[in-house]
Amino acid sequence: MDELIGRCDLIIESASKQAAYEIAKKALSIGKDVMVMSVGGILGKEKELFDLARTHRCCLYLPSGGVVGIDGLKAARVGKIYRVTLTTRKPPHGFDDAPYVLKHKINLKNLKEEKVLFEGNAAAAVKGFPKNINVSATLSVAGLGAQRTKVRIIACPHMLVNVHELYVQGDFGSFYTRSENFPAEQNPKTSRLAIFSAVATLERILKNVKIGT
Repeated sequence: MDELIGRCDLIIESASKQAAYEIAKKALSIGKDVMVMSVGGILGKEKELFDLARTHRCCLYLPSGGVVGIDGLKAARVGKIYRVTLTTRKPPHGFDDAPYVLKHKINLKNLKEEKVLFEGNAAAAVKGFPKNINVSATLSVAGLGAQRTKVRIIACPHMLVNVHELYVQGDFGSFYTRSENFPAEQNPKTSRLAIFSAVATLERILKNVKIGT
């Protein structure tokens, strides 16, 4: 992997939460730009990676993923942010192998109505749902951090889309966004918009005109 990273100008991590940090660290340590898709894998270690990027004068890119409102959150951070809350609703089968569901022996079969699976902070959410709630990690890095970013995860049996609702409150006022995303065909645990977000990030890197915050 070291040889491959050395040959590239931009490394795109799309391996797993477990591999993301090491890949990013190796790339940034030798001055290579890197885009991390599995943002949950760097949560808690992001400051170290930020320092490496500054020291070696390279860039770390974190796509917005399937959530809408990262631009507003980044702008709000210039002032004071008081509250960041993410509520995620997905079809039950998307949570089948989530560590939190398995640990607590939550039965997702034959659900008749929506069921709250988790309420807590983003750090615990990413640990319990590493393939489902990557957007909470991105929100944490952009906003209040993993301990202060609140997350609610709900399984909805009659839902065909992945829904993310974001509420942010600060000294600027407040905003609320809701995205209803079709699941990716090859991976229902993620959204099509998350894939499009990665492509848009690549386009932003290459373009001379950059729109938005």
